[in-house]
Amino acid sequence: MSGTWNSQNKILPGAYINFLTNAPLSITPGDRGIVVLLQEMGAGAFRDMYTVTASENDYPDGIADEDKLLANEALKGARTVIVYNLGTAHTDDTITTALSDLKTVAFNTLAYPYDGAAYEANKAAIAAWIKSMREDEGVKIQGVLANYAADSEAIINVTHGVKLSDGTELSPAQTTAWVAGITAGANINESNTGRKYDGAIDVVPRMTKTEMEAAITAGQFIFKVDTAQNVTAVYDINSLTTSAPEKGAQFKKNRAIRTIDGINNDIVEIFESNYKGKLNNNADGRSLLRASLIEYFNELQRLQAIQNFTPEDVTVEAGSDTDAVVINCYIQLVDSAEKFYITVNLS
Repeated sequence: MSGTWNSQNKILPGAYINFLTNAPLSITPGDRGIVVLLQEMGAGAFRDMYTVTASENDYPDGIADEDKLLANEALKGARTVIVYNLGTAHTDDTITTALSDLKTVAFNTLAYPYDGAAYEANKAAIAAWIKSMREDEGVKIQGVLANYAADSEAIINVTHGVKLSDGTELSPAQTTAWVAGITAGANINESNTGRKYDGAIDVVPRMTKTEMEAAITAGQFIFKVDTAQNVTAVYDINSLTTSAPEKGAQFKKNRAIRTIDGINNDIVEIFESNYKGKLNNNADGRSLLRASLIEYFNELQRLQAIQNFTPEDVTVEAGSDTDAVVINCYIQLVDSAEKFYITVNLS
Protein backbone atom coordinates (compact mmCIF):
# COMPACT_ATOMS: atom_id res chain seq x y z
CA MET A 1 0.00 0.00 0.00
CA SER A 2 1.06 3.58 -0.48
CA GLY A 3 -0.28 7.11 -0.35
CA THR A 4 0.38 10.47 1.26
CA TRP A 5 0.60 11.27 4.98
CA ASN A 6 0.05 14.19 7.31
CA SER A 7 0.88 12.39 10.57
CA GLN A 8 2.34 9.00 11.44
CA ASN A 9 -1.05 7.34 11.90
CA LYS A 10 -1.25 4.76 9.09
CA ILE A 11 -2.68 1.32 9.81
CA LEU A 12 -1.70 -0.76 6.78
CA PRO A 13 1.97 -1.64 6.12
CA GLY A 14 3.33 0.29 3.16
CA ALA A 15 5.36 3.19 1.82
CA TYR A 16 3.60 6.51 2.52
CA ILE A 17 5.33 9.24 0.56
CA ASN A 18 4.82 13.00 0.54
CA PHE A 19 6.00 15.15 -2.36
CA LEU A 20 6.60 18.83 -1.74
CA THR A 21 8.16 21.29 -4.14
CA ASN A 22 11.72 20.66 -2.94
CA ALA A 23 11.38 17.36 -1.11
CA PRO A 24 10.68 14.10 -3.07
CA LEU A 25 12.07 10.63 -3.83
CA SER A 26 13.40 6.46 -6.47
CA ILE A 27 16.96 1.83 -9.22
CA THR A 28 15.36 1.66 -12.65
CA PRO A 29 12.74 4.19 -13.74
CA GLY A 30 9.39 2.51 -14.29
CA ASP A 31 7.98 1.70 -17.72
CA ARG A 32 5.41 4.13 -19.06
CA GLY A 33 3.13 4.26 -22.07
CA ILE A 34 -0.34 2.90 -21.15
CA VAL A 35 -3.50 4.90 -21.90
CA VAL A 36 -7.05 4.10 -20.86
CA LEU A 37 -9.65 5.46 -23.28
CA LEU A 38 -13.22 5.66 -21.97
CA GLN A 39 -15.21 5.38 -25.17
CA GLU A 40 -18.69 4.71 -26.52
CA MET A 41 -18.53 1.71 -28.87
CA GLY A 42 -20.88 0.46 -31.56
CA ALA A 43 -19.85 -3.17 -31.03
CA GLY A 44 -19.04 -5.34 -28.06
CA ALA A 45 -20.52 -4.99 -24.60
CA PHE A 46 -20.43 -2.42 -21.83
CA ARG A 47 -17.50 -3.03 -19.41
CA ASP A 48 -15.43 -4.87 -22.04
CA MET A 49 -11.80 -3.74 -22.24
CA TYR A 50 -9.80 -4.08 -25.46
CA THR A 51 -6.01 -3.97 -25.49
CA VAL A 52 -4.66 -2.19 -28.56
CA THR A 53 -1.03 -1.80 -29.69
CA ALA A 54 0.60 -0.82 -32.96
CA SER A 55 0.78 -4.47 -34.02
CA GLU A 56 -2.26 -6.18 -32.51
CA ASN A 57 -5.65 -5.70 -30.87
CA ASP A 58 -8.52 -7.68 -29.43
CA TYR A 59 -11.39 -5.54 -30.73
CA PRO A 60 -14.77 -7.34 -31.00
CA ASP A 61 -16.17 -8.47 -34.33
CA GLY A 62 -18.03 -5.77 -36.24
CA ILE A 63 -15.96 -2.88 -34.92
CA ALA A 64 -16.25 0.19 -37.13
CA ASP A 65 -13.31 2.29 -38.29
CA GLU A 66 -14.66 5.33 -36.45
CA ASP A 67 -14.48 3.38 -33.18
CA LYS A 68 -10.76 2.81 -33.79
CA LEU A 69 -9.93 6.45 -34.59
CA LEU A 70 -9.12 7.71 -31.11
CA ALA A 71 -7.09 4.65 -30.09
CA ASN A 72 -5.01 5.17 -33.24
CA GLU A 73 -4.47 8.81 -32.27
CA ALA A 74 -3.37 7.76 -28.78
CA LEU A 75 -0.95 5.20 -30.26
CA LYS A 76 0.96 8.04 -31.92
CA GLY A 77 2.55 8.46 -28.48
CA ALA A 78 1.49 5.52 -26.34
CA ARG A 79 2.77 1.95 -26.23
CA THR A 80 -0.61 0.42 -25.32
CA VAL A 81 -4.20 1.66 -25.32
CA ILE A 82 -6.86 0.02 -23.19
CA VAL A 83 -10.23 0.88 -24.69
CA TYR A 84 -12.96 0.66 -22.06
CA ASN A 85 -16.32 0.05 -23.73
CA LEU A 86 -18.95 2.48 -22.39
CA GLY A 87 -21.62 1.02 -24.65
CA THR A 88 -23.66 3.24 -26.98
CA ALA A 89 -24.77 5.77 -24.37
CA HIS A 90 -23.38 6.41 -20.92
CA THR A 91 -24.72 7.91 -17.72
CA ASP A 92 -23.36 8.84 -14.32
CA ASP A 93 -23.81 5.21 -13.26
CA THR A 94 -21.88 4.05 -16.32
CA ILE A 95 -18.90 6.23 -15.42
CA THR A 96 -19.06 5.15 -11.76
CA THR A 97 -18.94 1.51 -12.82
CA ALA A 98 -16.10 2.13 -15.26
CA LEU A 99 -13.98 3.92 -12.67
CA SER A 100 -14.58 1.13 -10.16
CA ASP A 101 -13.48 -1.44 -12.75
CA LEU A 102 -10.32 0.55 -13.48
CA LYS A 103 -9.14 0.76 -9.87
CA THR A 104 -6.96 -2.33 -10.28
CA VAL A 105 -5.84 -1.70 -13.88
CA ALA A 106 -2.29 -0.39 -14.37
CA PHE A 107 -2.05 2.66 -16.64
CA ASN A 108 -0.50 6.12 -16.84
CA THR A 109 -3.21 8.36 -18.31
CA LEU A 110 -6.97 8.25 -18.76
CA ALA A 111 -8.72 10.11 -21.57
CA TYR A 112 -12.43 10.90 -21.67
CA PRO A 113 -13.08 12.19 -25.22
CA TYR A 114 -16.41 13.94 -24.62
CA ASP A 115 -17.36 17.56 -24.05
CA GLY A 116 -20.45 19.68 -23.55
CA ALA A 117 -23.05 20.32 -20.87
CA ALA A 118 -24.26 16.71 -20.87
CA TYR A 119 -20.81 15.47 -19.87
CA GLU A 120 -19.78 18.01 -17.21
CA ALA A 121 -20.86 15.80 -14.30
CA ASN A 122 -18.92 12.87 -15.75
CA LYS A 123 -15.80 15.02 -16.14
CA ALA A 124 -16.12 16.18 -12.54
CA ALA A 125 -16.49 12.58 -11.35
CA ILE A 126 -13.42 11.50 -13.31
CA ALA A 127 -11.35 14.39 -11.96
CA ALA A 128 -12.39 13.60 -8.38
CA TRP A 129 -11.61 9.89 -8.88
CA ILE A 130 -8.14 10.59 -10.27
CA LYS A 131 -7.39 12.91 -7.35
CA SER A 132 -8.51 10.19 -4.94
CA MET A 133 -6.41 7.56 -6.72
CA ARG A 134 -3.35 9.80 -6.46
CA GLU A 135 -3.80 10.95 -2.88
CA ASP A 136 -5.59 8.06 -1.17
CA GLU A 137 -4.45 5.01 -3.16
CA GLY A 138 -0.99 6.25 -4.11
CA VAL A 139 -1.66 5.48 -7.80
CA LYS A 140 0.04 8.27 -9.71
CA ILE A 141 -2.03 8.73 -12.87
CA GLN A 142 -3.23 11.76 -14.83
CA GLY A 143 -6.55 12.45 -16.52
CA VAL A 144 -6.95 14.23 -19.86
CA LEU A 145 -10.23 16.09 -20.28
CA ALA A 146 -11.56 18.67 -22.73
CA ASN A 147 -12.43 22.20 -21.60
CA TYR A 148 -12.25 21.32 -17.92
CA ALA A 149 -10.40 23.86 -15.77
CA ALA A 150 -9.61 21.57 -12.85
CA ASP A 151 -6.75 23.71 -11.46
CA SER A 152 -4.92 20.46 -10.68
CA GLU A 153 -1.66 18.80 -11.69
CA ALA A 154 -3.68 15.58 -11.98
CA ILE A 155 -5.78 16.86 -14.92
CA ILE A 156 -4.61 18.07 -18.33
CA ASN A 157 -7.14 20.48 -19.84
CA VAL A 158 -7.20 20.20 -23.66
CA THR A 159 -9.01 23.11 -25.32
CA HIS A 160 -7.85 22.95 -28.95
CA GLY A 161 -8.65 20.83 -31.99
CA VAL A 162 -6.61 19.85 -35.05
CA LYS A 163 -7.15 19.04 -38.73
CA LEU A 164 -5.61 15.82 -40.06
CA SER A 165 -4.02 15.42 -43.47
CA ASP A 166 -7.06 13.47 -44.76
CA GLY A 167 -9.32 16.43 -43.92
CA THR A 168 -10.72 14.99 -40.68
CA GLU A 169 -11.20 17.63 -38.00
CA LEU A 170 -10.72 16.50 -34.41
CA SER A 171 -12.42 18.44 -31.64
CA PRO A 172 -10.66 19.25 -28.35
CA ALA A 173 -12.51 16.26 -26.85
CA GLN A 174 -11.05 13.97 -29.51
CA THR A 175 -7.52 15.35 -29.26
CA THR A 176 -7.51 14.29 -25.59
CA ALA A 177 -6.60 10.84 -26.97
CA TRP A 178 -3.38 12.14 -28.59
CA VAL A 179 -2.46 14.20 -25.54
CA ALA A 180 -3.03 11.20 -23.28
CA GLY A 181 -0.86 9.10 -25.59
CA ILE A 182 2.14 11.40 -25.65
CA THR A 183 1.82 12.04 -21.91
CA ALA A 184 1.77 8.33 -21.10
CA GLY A 185 4.59 7.58 -23.52
CA ALA A 186 6.97 10.36 -22.51
CA ASN A 187 9.94 9.48 -20.33
CA ILE A 188 10.26 11.03 -16.88
CA ASN A 189 13.15 13.14 -18.19
CA GLU A 190 11.32 14.33 -21.32
CA SER A 191 9.01 17.26 -22.07
CA ASN A 192 6.31 17.29 -24.75
CA THR A 193 6.63 21.03 -25.35
CA GLY A 194 7.03 21.39 -29.12
CA ARG A 195 6.02 17.75 -29.70
CA LYS A 196 4.89 17.29 -33.31
CA TYR A 197 1.37 15.98 -33.86
CA ASP A 198 2.01 13.37 -36.58
CA GLY A 199 -0.64 13.44 -39.28
CA ALA A 200 -2.00 16.89 -38.39
CA ILE A 201 -1.70 19.83 -40.78
CA ASP A 202 -3.62 22.61 -39.02
CA VAL A 203 -5.17 23.70 -35.73
CA VAL A 204 -8.86 24.39 -35.17
CA PRO A 205 -9.30 27.26 -34.60
CA ARG A 206 -6.11 29.18 -35.27
CA MET A 207 -5.06 31.44 -32.42
CA THR A 208 -3.18 34.71 -32.18
CA LYS A 209 -0.12 35.05 -29.95
CA THR A 210 -2.20 36.96 -27.40
CA GLU A 211 -4.85 34.24 -27.39
CA MET A 212 -2.21 31.55 -26.92
CA GLU A 213 -0.68 33.43 -24.02
CA ALA A 214 -4.08 33.73 -22.34
CA ALA A 215 -4.74 30.01 -22.85
CA ILE A 216 -1.40 28.99 -21.36
CA THR A 217 -1.92 31.31 -18.38
CA ALA A 218 -5.27 29.58 -17.83
CA GLY A 219 -3.63 26.14 -17.76
CA GLN A 220 -4.85 25.00 -21.17
CA PHE A 221 -3.11 22.47 -23.43
CA ILE A 222 -3.13 23.95 -26.95
CA PHE A 223 -1.44 23.56 -30.34
CA LYS A 224 0.12 25.79 -32.97
CA VAL A 225 0.86 25.39 -36.68
CA ASP A 226 3.78 26.79 -38.68
CA THR A 227 4.03 27.78 -42.33
CA ALA A 228 5.08 24.25 -43.28
CA GLN A 229 1.85 22.83 -41.75
CA ASN A 230 3.65 21.28 -38.78
CA VAL A 231 1.32 21.10 -35.78
CA THR A 232 3.01 21.03 -32.39
CA ALA A 233 2.10 21.22 -28.71
CA VAL A 234 2.67 24.76 -27.46
CA TYR A 235 3.49 23.96 -23.83
CA ASP A 236 3.47 20.66 -21.91
CA ILE A 237 1.39 21.85 -18.95
CA ASN A 238 -1.51 20.62 -16.88
CA SER A 239 -4.50 22.56 -15.57
CA LEU A 240 -2.85 23.73 -12.33
CA THR A 241 -2.89 27.53 -12.14
CA THR A 242 -2.85 28.20 -8.39
CA SER A 243 0.57 28.06 -6.75
CA ALA A 244 0.96 27.17 -3.07
CA PRO A 245 3.93 26.54 -0.77
CA GLU A 246 3.49 22.78 -1.15
CA LYS A 247 2.93 23.02 -4.92
CA GLY A 248 5.14 25.53 -6.66
CA ALA A 249 5.24 26.53 -10.31
CA GLN A 250 7.07 23.32 -11.27
CA PHE A 251 3.91 21.33 -10.54
CA LYS A 252 2.27 23.00 -13.56
CA LYS A 253 4.75 21.18 -15.86
CA ASN A 254 3.88 17.63 -16.90
CA ARG A 255 7.56 16.71 -17.11
CA ALA A 256 7.90 17.51 -13.41
CA ILE A 257 4.78 15.48 -12.60
CA ARG A 258 6.14 12.51 -14.58
CA THR A 259 9.40 12.69 -12.62
CA ILE A 260 7.63 13.00 -9.28
CA ASP A 261 5.15 10.24 -10.09
CA GLY A 262 7.92 7.99 -11.42
CA ILE A 263 9.90 8.46 -8.23
CA ASN A 264 6.84 7.65 -6.13
CA ASN A 265 6.05 4.49 -8.09
CA ASP A 266 9.66 3.30 -8.12
CA ILE A 267 10.21 3.82 -4.40
CA VAL A 268 7.03 1.91 -3.63
CA GLU A 269 8.26 -0.90 -5.90
CA ILE A 270 11.68 -0.92 -4.23
CA PHE A 271 10.09 -1.06 -0.79
CA GLU A 272 7.41 -3.62 -1.65
CA SER A 273 9.78 -5.96 -3.50
CA ASN A 274 12.85 -5.81 -1.31
CA TYR A 275 12.17 -4.42 2.14
CA LYS A 276 8.60 -4.66 3.40
CA GLY A 277 8.54 -7.32 6.14
CA LYS A 278 12.20 -8.13 5.43
CA LEU A 279 13.96 -5.06 6.77
CA ASN A 280 15.10 -4.88 10.39
CA ASN A 281 14.05 -1.50 11.67
CA ASN A 282 17.45 -0.80 13.23
CA ALA A 283 20.41 1.28 12.10
CA ASP A 284 21.77 -1.48 9.82
CA GLY A 285 18.41 -2.16 8.17
CA ARG A 286 17.68 1.50 7.57
CA SER A 287 21.18 1.94 6.17
CA LEU A 288 20.45 -0.72 3.52
CA LEU A 289 17.25 1.05 2.49
CA ARG A 290 19.04 4.38 2.34
CA ALA A 291 21.78 2.87 0.13
CA SER A 292 19.13 1.64 -2.33
CA LEU A 293 17.53 5.06 -2.50
CA ILE A 294 20.90 6.74 -3.05
CA GLU A 295 21.61 4.29 -5.88
CA TYR A 296 18.26 5.06 -7.45
CA PHE A 297 18.68 8.83 -7.24
CA ASN A 298 22.16 8.57 -8.74
CA GLU A 299 20.56 6.78 -11.70
CA LEU A 300 17.96 9.54 -12.02
CA GLN A 301 20.76 12.10 -11.98
CA ARG A 302 22.58 10.16 -14.71
CA LEU A 303 19.35 10.34 -16.75
CA GLN A 304 19.25 14.10 -16.08
CA ALA A 305 15.86 13.87 -14.42
CA ILE A 306 17.27 15.43 -11.24
CA GLN A 307 20.38 17.50 -10.50
CA ASN A 308 22.78 18.48 -7.69
CA PHE A 309 22.00 15.28 -5.78
CA THR A 310 24.35 14.10 -3.01
CA PRO A 311 23.98 11.13 -0.60
CA GLU A 312 23.42 13.60 2.22
CA ASP A 313 20.09 14.50 0.56
CA VAL A 314 18.59 11.18 1.77
CA THR A 315 17.88 10.38 5.41
CA VAL A 316 16.14 7.22 6.70
CA GLU A 317 15.11 7.35 10.34
CA ALA A 318 13.00 5.34 12.78
CA GLY A 319 9.39 6.44 13.00
CA SER A 320 7.24 6.84 16.09
CA ASP A 321 6.04 3.21 15.88
CA THR A 322 8.52 0.32 16.14
CA ASP A 323 7.66 -0.78 12.56
CA ALA A 324 7.69 2.73 11.05
CA VAL A 325 10.41 4.33 8.92
CA VAL A 326 10.55 8.01 7.97
CA ILE A 327 12.33 8.87 4.71
CA ASN A 328 13.31 12.43 3.84
CA CYS A 329 14.73 13.22 0.41
CA TYR A 330 15.66 16.61 -0.98
CA ILE A 331 15.52 16.50 -4.77
CA GLN A 332 15.99 19.21 -7.39
CA LEU A 333 14.15 18.44 -10.62
CA VAL A 334 15.64 19.20 -14.03
CA ASP A 335 13.33 21.19 -16.30
CA SER A 336 13.55 21.41 -20.09
CA ALA A 337 14.87 24.55 -21.76
CA GLU A 338 11.64 25.95 -23.18
CA LYS A 339 12.05 29.72 -22.99
CA PHE A 340 14.96 31.37 -24.77
CA TYR A 341 15.67 35.08 -24.27
CA ILE A 342 17.96 36.26 -27.05
CA THR A 343 19.67 39.61 -27.45
CA VAL A 344 21.25 40.41 -30.80
CA ASN A 345 23.67 43.33 -30.93
CA LEU A 346 24.18 44.81 -34.36
CA SER A 347 27.21 47.03 -34.97
